[in-house]
Amino acid sequence: MQHQHPIYALLPLVNSPAAAADFVTRATSAPDLFTFAHLLHSPALTQHLQAGDQTKKYIDLLRLFASGTWQDYISNQSSLPCLTDAQATKLKQLSLISLASKSHTLPYSTLLSELSLPDMRSLATLVVSCIYANLISATLDTQEELVHVSAVIAGRDVVDKADISRLKSVIDTWASRCAETIEDLNNEARKVREKAVQESKEVKEYNRIVEMINKQLMTPGGKDSGKDSPGGEGEAMDIDETSPMSDSSSSTKKRKQRTTS
Repeated sequence: MQHQHPIYALLPLVNSPAAAADFVTRATSAPDLFTFAHLLHSPALTQHLQAGDQTKKYIDLLRLFASGTWQDYISNQSSLPCLTDAQATKLKQLSLISLASKSHTLPYSTLLSELSLPDMRSLATLVVSCIYANLISATLDTQEELVHVSAVIAGRDVVDKADISRLKSVIDTWASRCAETIEDLNNEARKVREKAVQESKEVKEYNRIVEMINKQLMTPGGKDSGKDSPGGEGEAMDIDETSPMSDSSSSTKKRKQRTTS
């Protein structure tokens, strides 16, 4: 679990507002830590942060990393600590999770704008980093300039009622997609069954015709009987009646009759 991250071993050492602020900076910069609600619910940490005038804003920073987005940071930048490069990358990764939770097809143009990325190469680097960190499962469609998200593996923290509403919306969207997928699968199964029934009928009809033809061929008087077959008796008799030998015999009898007379 994320709250068992090694950085939590430093939490008991936090004993001043400055140490608390430093701990928050380390936690939000850690490349493999993506949940922060546990820190927000740590009384010792939040009490030290609230005790210093310059460290109160680190509570808002924690809340931003727990459930906020890059655009939230842009809108409230003046009241938040400046982000390091590592923190900026982390917040953009978390923002991509939020965007992917709302839609599984993300245009490059939307991501470039929402995450303030300079070019497609930077976008591809960020998406790939999220994939390797097991935050999302996605593919890059460079031809259509889309990111196709197949799964959101890591969720965001639930901090307040607004987050609960957001989570409910995500779950409702997911349930709707599941219902649509089930309906599509049922339709495909129905088509397969109908096709199988039709093919079975065609096979049965084909076998019936073949069997009928075979019976006709094997029945006496059918096409296989000698009566109608080439070289059979009927045809032989016709050949005998019109054979050259019959003509020769008739001619010989006529010559004998003329000699006698």
